[in-house]
Amino acid sequence: MKDEQVLDLLKSLRHEWLNRLQLVRSYSAIGDEAAVESICSVYREQASREGRLSLIGLPKTALTLQRADWTGLTVEYDVIERPKQLDDTRLATIVEAAIDMIEVGNGEVSVTFHEGVTIEIYRDLLDMSRLKDLVTPMEIESQTEHECVIEIESLPVEEEQ
Repeated sequence: MKDEQVLDLLKSLRHEWLNRLQLVRSYSAIGDEAAVESICSVYREQASREGRLSLIGLPKTALTLQRADWTGLTVEYDVIERPKQLDDTRLATIVEAAIDMIEVGNGEVSVTFHEGVTIEIYRDLLDMSRLKDLVTPMEIESQTEHECVIEIESLPVEEEQ
């Protein structure tokens, strides 16, 4: 990630947190404690999710997902467990291509980290050309005109001799 991209991300994060603080302050000012608690709970869960994402050892992929999430795209991610061995650069490129596919129009990308990674892409009409050279046919779990599920398995761990 280039310095300008990092600064843009930090600018977006700062702006988003200021908006969030203003929302909490507004609910507090009108005395709606239930709304304050509810929104704070949502923010705590998001911070916890971001923390888990930052600990999986895939910094490029984590930044790609957080940047998309904080810029308002419909991107969901969940860390069930830390993937064993994945190529971070390749995975970040695949995730970025998936996000590009939903950037215009209605769509959603969901990424689940387990022993490997499952990437689900939903859109009114999928154009798979962005992923053509990035994933193998074996990695495409299922595909229709509206959704695609990609399963990337961990690399085998070489045994020490």
